[in-house]
Amino acid sequence: MNISGAVSGALNPESKEARKHAKQYYKSVRNMKTDIISIANNLGMNETDIQKIKNYLFIDKHELFNGFKQFDESYHIAQSWQRLIDGKNIKEQDIILIKHELEEMEFIKNGMTQTEAHIEVTKRFNYYEASEKGV
Repeated sequence: MNISGAVSGALNPESKEARKHAKQYYKSVRNMKTDIISIANNLGMNETDIQKIKNYLFIDKHELFNGFKQFDESYHIAQSWQRLIDGKNIKEQDIILIKHELEEMEFIKNGMTQTEAHIEVTKRFNYYEASEKGV
């Protein structure tokens, strides 16, 4: 680990600075008005699916192991969302994030808990493993 908190020119995702950045970025995403259109266009997807993912990741509350709340902020997800908006340097992990969240929401819709759905989907679309490799 680099003492400065940098990993390959980026923040260490576990650092205090990265957590602060993620928290601020999530707040800004909640107020964004054009991210859905940009991501849909950049991925060739429909806006409805991207809006569902945004709501799921950044806005909605979920029954989690530690209560009914929004997901904790993730530096990796913040970085992926930014790349997806920009449409530049989109990485494999960013596409995995989209696939993971769409499938996870479908499992929940069909009766699984969020935790069960996450575990099942991670077998096929392991976002965190992909993002750790992509740091």
